[in-house]
Amino acid sequence: MTAEGTFYGAGRTELYYRIIKPKGTPKAAVILVHGFGDHSGGLHHLSAGLSEKKYTVYALDLRGHGKSAGKRGYVQNWNEFKEDLQKFEKLIAQQQPKLPIFLVGHSMGALISLDYVMDHGEGLSGVVAISPAISYQASLLERIGLKILNVLKPDLPLIKKGNFRLKEKDPYLQESRNPEGLRHNTITPALGRELLLAITRVERQAQDLKLPFLLQYGLDDKITPPEKLVTFFRQACSREKQVREYPGVRHRPFDEAGKEMVLEDLKAWLDQLIEKKYQGMYKSAGRL
Repeated sequence: MTAEGTFYGAGRTELYYRIIKPKGTPKAAVILVHGFGDHSGGLHHLSAGLSEKKYTVYALDLRGHGKSAGKRGYVQNWNEFKEDLQKFEKLIAQQQPKLPIFLVGHSMGALISLDYVMDHGEGLSGVVAISPAISYQASLLERIGLKILNVLKPDLPLIKKGNFRLKEKDPYLQESRNPEGLRHNTITPALGRELLLAITRVERQAQDLKLPFLLQYGLDDKITPPEKLVTFFRQACSREKQVREYPGVRHRPFDEAGKEMVLEDLKAWLDQLIEKKYQGMYKSAGRL
């Protein structure tokens, strides 16, 4: 069962979200945060798979993306993303007061998620980063261009070549990943600047990540290469952290060949944390 809604994020920007509900009683609520140029519907395999595993999925369209308001590919500052996510989490906690809440992000959405939980992780039960943009490396020319354009016109729309990677054989990806033109290649100097600043900040603060943490990525990912991801994982201070690598897989592990294993690893990790959570509750109540 799918439902839709909107809420007001930072600066009263209206943001769209969809809810994918499982049949029967849900185990937990999962927030999905997509990457640059994508939208909540682009995470179809993730949301459908999690729903089948008895998770209620709340998938957000970031500001400037999908059906949410805002100039395409633009933010005044990165904190707008974090404030939006905080308001979204509060909305979910009100709707699902008895369910644990997990945060799952992909690419830029994973970067937003990791940055968010370092400051606002107290209401969450865990965070999953899939191909996080931590390891994205801008060229020297890109950095110089961003610096100049941020002075001249920070909201100038630029077309980022090569963002649409629709060569997969999956018919869903070929036909349905961009309904109604919801995906885009537009980035602005302001978003580029804030993205690079966020990457640097999250890298330096890896030790502040104490929430249960799952990292998933493909070893053939050319957008967010795995080398820096391994370093970040080692530096994270989470007591319960796991990493899952997928040979021959690129930037969207949940859409490519072998996606069933990616989903199964994610489900197993979530189930394990939920089991521990309830065991702890029963033990505290003297029932174990």
